[in-house]
Amino acid sequence: MEPVIPESLLRRPELARQPVPLARRAEQARPVTPSWLIEPKDDRLVAGTMLAHTKQYRVEGCIGEGGMGWVYKAWDPVLERAVALKVMKPDVPESERERFRYEAVWGARFCHPSIARVYDLVGVPGQGISWFVMEFLPGRDLGTLMRRAKQRGTHMPLRMIADVFRQILSALQYSHDCRVVHRDVKPENMFVTRDPNTRFVTSKLLDFGVALDLSTAGTKVERHLVGDPRYIAPEQTEHGREVDHRADIYAAGMSLYEALTNRHPFEQLLGGPFHALLHAQRSQGFAPPSNYLPDELPATVVHGLDVVIAKATSKDPDDRFEDAKSMRDTMLEVLKS
Repeated sequence: MEPVIPESLLRRPELARQPVPLARRAEQARPVTPSWLIEPKDDRLVAGTMLAHTKQYRVEGCIGEGGMGWVYKAWDPVLERAVALKVMKPDVPESERERFRYEAVWGARFCHPSIARVYDLVGVPGQGISWFVMEFLPGRDLGTLMRRAKQRGTHMPLRMIADVFRQILSALQYSHDCRVVHRDVKPENMFVTRDPNTRFVTSKLLDFGVALDLSTAGTKVERHLVGDPRYIAPEQTEHGREVDHRADIYAAGMSLYEALTNRHPFEQLLGGPFHALLHAQRSQGFAPPSNYLPDELPATVVHGLDVVIAKATSKDPDDRFEDAKSMRDTMLEVLKS
């Protein structure tokens, strides 16, 4: 069958806005074959042309649910690949809807192997439904893997932890180079999966829904605390404090501590009053990870990890690693021994 494109898609925008006589509407409704399909010399679309198509996905089942929506595994029959559909619940507040949209926008803009890719964002007018299409990631988030290790009374393999944080810190360095601060770095937003083609284990940084664009930061006023209280930097716990990429380094350090030791730095405060945890992030110290690391680790590695964690989680941003790359390189140098 010869492909056709409606004439309405080929009209210039300024002509499309003019009223169309009734006598011509029936004629324009008929599909036509554009000239560039007939005449090889005229193969360019007119500038301003809007092309449209309908994309279909076959839903295979729900694979996850959060406060904002559901995640489904689906099949793309055109490109012959598995995808994930994240569908927002219709009763999500307006403020959270914006977070949902930004999660899709940043996922689509970024191009890094350790940041989950978003392919499309769809809104259904009048129905309050939005959803986006992203790469399908078989596997588990780091938070789930940590809980399983703790339940078994074992530690996650040090080699695996190093590989996960090597990739996550590389992803953070990329986003920071793009002048974007994640602001919600935590184990649940670090996903461990396998490349569908090579089967190599790889890690992905998820959920840029509350990310801060430093190029436009002065135009946005935060009304609420942003980030997970278990991992946020001291400067994120107070309104009006300046926040930059070093807040992500603090959160990465807190997450690394928990992955290494099977316990949160402020384990005793989890589940308690909210304000107590925020106060601890601002001014309370915690035991070094060496207190809880496996006995078989070499002393040089144990001491080195103490230094990495202490520097990453310093209360003063000026005392932390200057960037994610520095933290990554120092961590890998320690573990080499």
